[in-house]
Amino acid sequence: MAKKGERGRCATGIEGLDNVLGGGIPTSSIVLLAGSCGTGKTTLAFEYLVRGVISGEPGLLITTVETPDRMISNLPRFRFFEASMLVKSKLSIINLQEIIDSAGLSGSDMDEAAIKKLVAVIAKLVVAHKAKRLVIDTIDSVLMEIKDETLSSMLMADLSAALHRSECTAMLVSSAEKCDRIEGRVADGIIMMDNLERRWVLLRTMQVVKMKGTSHSRSRYVIDLTDAGVLVTPLLKGGV
Repeated sequence: MAKKGERGRCATGIEGLDNVLGGGIPTSSIVLLAGSCGTGKTTLAFEYLVRGVISGEPGLLITTVETPDRMISNLPRFRFFEASMLVKSKLSIINLQEIIDSAGLSGSDMDEAAIKKLVAVIAKLVVAHKAKRLVIDTIDSVLMEIKDETLSSMLMADLSAALHRSECTAMLVSSAEKCDRIEGRVADGIIMMDNLERRWVLLRTMQVVKMKGTSHSRSRYVIDLTDAGVLVTPLLKGGV
């Protein structure tokens, strides 16, 4: 329980990450999970949702590239994930195209009215599914339709306000390899994922670049994707 004057924490359930963050992500934050291909972004974000279900927090996953079935089939077989989580709607997976269709939006560049409508639909889905955790994989697919940085900032601000009202904490997956894009500047937190070559071995790494509302380590960590979940190890103890 948070002390008076402190924000509550959303423990990710990924032990190593929660240790880095001093207990978890400050509640209602938007965290950008960014990095190049093959770095484990989707896997980490999915575990975040599943761990939430286990702790009694329903989750909502909005996919923008893969279909829900294909995404599930491509993820590691976590020992703690049960298909019943999907059947019982504790973990809901929705394709972005369904949201766009339900909002009556076209595939053309999004203007201010379209952005307001899109955020409103996402906010309604969060409430309808009683979601306390949200993942959008990837946010790039949404932002690529917005050509004006001012409108991109508005999308992030409106989404942040909507999630704050529902006390929902979000991870937005991005292929950005740097955190100086608009979503990185506006997000409450940034977790950078990367590939690091050492001694002819390609290691996956994770680094919390920023996280508002909490003290955290900015060291680089090695991560391993296993059926027991994402394992986090200090870089110097990662066999390099």
